[in-house]
Amino acid sequence: MAINSGGGGSGGSKRQKVDGLDDQCEAEGSDAIPLDRISALPDELRLRVLTHLPLKDAIRTGALARGWRDLWRGRWAHRASLEVHLRSRDDLRRELDALAREPQPRRRLDRFSLNVGISTLKASEFRRFLDYAAECGVEDLHVETTRKSLVAGELNFHLPLLSLALACLSLCHISVSSMFHKGARSFHALEVIRLESVSFRPKAFKKMMALCPNLLTLDLRSCRCNGYGWEFDRLPPNLRSLAIAGCERITSLDFVRVPSLRSFHYEGRFSNLPLSIPRDATLSDLYIQLFDSEPMKEWNMDNLRKSLPKDLSSLNVLTICYKALMGASVLSADGASAQLPNFNLHSLKELHLLMFEMKAVNLSNLYLFLKIFQCPNLERLFVQLPAYRCKPMEGCIDQVLEEPPEDGLNNLVMVKVMNFNWIPTEVQLVSFLLRKASSLQKLLIVSRNVTPVDLPGAPEADLSLLKEALVNGKIMLTTSDNAATQPYHEAFIES
Repeated sequence: MAINSGGGGSGGSKRQKVDGLDDQCEAEGSDAIPLDRISALPDELRLRVLTHLPLKDAIRTGALARGWRDLWRGRWAHRASLEVHLRSRDDLRRELDALAREPQPRRRLDRFSLNVGISTLKASEFRRFLDYAAECGVEDLHVETTRKSLVAGELNFHLPLLSLALACLSLCHISVSSMFHKGARSFHALEVIRLESVSFRPKAFKKMMALCPNLLTLDLRSCRCNGYGWEFDRLPPNLRSLAIAGCERITSLDFVRVPSLRSFHYEGRFSNLPLSIPRDATLSDLYIQLFDSEPMKEWNMDNLRKSLPKDLSSLNVLTICYKALMGASVLSADGASAQLPNFNLHSLKELHLLMFEMKAVNLSNLYLFLKIFQCPNLERLFVQLPAYRCKPMEGCIDQVLEEPPEDGLNNLVMVKVMNFNWIPTEVQLVSFLLRKASSLQKLLIVSRNVTPVDLPGAPEADLSLLKEALVNGKIMLTTSDNAATQPYHEAFIES
């Protein structure tokens, strides 16, 4: 639907004069400014306009003018969002009776959320809720079971039973059926799928992807594939964001048919490499966390290199774990770092280091990474240190064999160090950042111990620098993690 915005929004001195719905303009000099006639309509009529738009488009109208902001929230006279919590059979009977009493045609719903906390829900009862959501033309659907026993197959989710207006689907702790329904129609409006602890058979996953040709975001967390394993060779062609975290039995991660990919998030094992991201993809953000207990070998890092696009020069955000950093020291031997042309991080603005070990070798690998993959435009640095459950052992920095980089952090303005424990390697890292980040404006340290600790293994010069920065306010030390300064990527912490 075309909306006439008036054509005069760029002139600060130009004003619009609304006087009913007449075809009139207010002239200033030689300019004539047509009225935004649709914004002049009463709220009741504008809300009626919004009822004919999909939810996402109704929300976007807030950018038209101040009068449109949040107007979409009132586009239905009734509640546009419904949450159902089933904690007992009484809850179930009450909710089903309430749905049955609603007259036809059903009301329109933007969002429907079903939270199942009982183990006695029958498949026929579950289907009644899904049928209701479809009859209401729901656009955002969330289904979650709170008891893991339900994952074993007692309840099956059937995608073809849902509203064709569905734009966002979120499932948690449930099984997805094979969905081989004759005449199943594609969900052209479905753009976002988020699945957590969902079990599939390979054919069911492939069928779901085939029914969602316009999918833009796919997020898989701790999902299980019951059968031969996952197959990712038939993903929707316009997919822009893909997250795979803790999914077992992955046999192939071949994304060569999705060159539109811009965001990739992977948490898994070395054994599943290479990932085969399209070599011509232009990633803007990347998250790599590897869980194998074995040390990073040269072939592992080489597989990681082959998994990534040939050009990372457009990367703005990178989250990488300490195990992947180990590969930098392996590949740097005998000039092998020259084999990494795709690790061009010159556009990187934010770097998040998942340092779940902070021994001397880990600090060496961190220094080496910053030397090899220079980030001259880096502005924000987050360092996630290990969360010790007891008093950490005293460390020694004599085994830090790599010298800190001399430059490359001139544009760094904000640093946040989480789980700081005052061990020597951590103290040296913070003192290095204080010395080398010439534009640093804020250094936040989150620590259970807000009192500086004198450790035998830490150089006095490093400790003195930290204490001085605390006194003059260069370092902000706190026991709580401020939600206002969070990294772009939410880190998955191993339990």
